[in-house]
Amino acid sequence: MNNCIANNNHIILSFKYSVKSKDYTMNKITKARDKCNKIIQKLFEKLEEISGLTWIELQNRPKETGYEMIPISEFNINFDTIKQELNLSDDSKIIVFRFNNQKCRLFGVRSHECSSILYIVGYDWDYSAYDHGS
Repeated sequence: MNNCIANNNHIILSFKYSVKSKDYTMNKITKARDKCNKIIQKLFEKLEEISGLTWIELQNRPKETGYEMIPISEFNINFDTIKQELNLSDDSKIIVFRFNNQKCRLFGVRSHECSSILYIVGYDWDYSAYDHGS
């Protein structure tokens, strides 16, 4: 039984299941101090934007301003702990948001228990998390 009263409301962000790999956390970008302020500003602008929308509003946007779904198996990140904790399978998909003029990515997983909750699980600062194509 799902008792989530937030279902179908604005998106609620949670960082509970973020990856531990340093390359895909906030730690990596904050060490690059010269770029950090601008990129962190763009990240927080994206987080504020996401939290002000509903899933339906996001789904109606193109992937450049909305999101895209990428199979967990295509990532170069170890998601084993997250897969176990969130009951994800090898064919589950990660939600990918673009930000910083399409140069960075934010990764999330939508909660099964409360559809409004988006777990932020990692970041791609340098196109290394998965094959972005050519």
